[in-house]
Amino acid sequence: MDKNGKLFGKISIVDLIVLLLVLAVAAGSVWRFTSPAAALDQSDAAINYTIRIEGVRDFTLQHYHVGLRVYDRQAAQFIGTISGVRHTESYEPHTLHDGSIIWAQMPGRVTIYVDIEANGRITPNAVHVEGTYEIAVGSLRYINTKYVQTSGRIYSIDIN
Repeated sequence: MDKNGKLFGKISIVDLIVLLLVLAVAAGSVWRFTSPAAALDQSDAAINYTIRIEGVRDFTLQHYHVGLRVYDRQAAQFIGTISGVRHTESYEPHTLHDGSIIWAQMPGRVTIYVDIEANGRITPNAVHVEGTYEIAVGSLRYINTKYVQTSGRIYSIDIN
């Protein structure tokens, strides 16, 4: 090292350290994403999942049909095709004067279960459909079809 802090009079020590760090990060990335272990950590599968949409009008129910494509409203991403639709009466809790709680039917409202079929990828930490869209039971989703926009929670996930 000379009096200017350069190694062999040409390369500064700071430049050498930065260069070594960049090479280490690049080598680590290549190893992580091309190693045989990375390929074993994930698998492709057909995924069927159900979104539960509570307390909507019959009008909304009439606009869910088998075969419609479903999109995430926030990400504007395709997330599957409707493979089934069923509904039940919708209930909500009401508190009575004595403090007790009863579940009362909501007139003119239904709970819809929309079954969605999608291609997916399963990793040890998550389930992704149609690329990078992560799904988990209980998560809130804002969905669009050609005819209607609603929100609901993922009720179940079935991996084939």
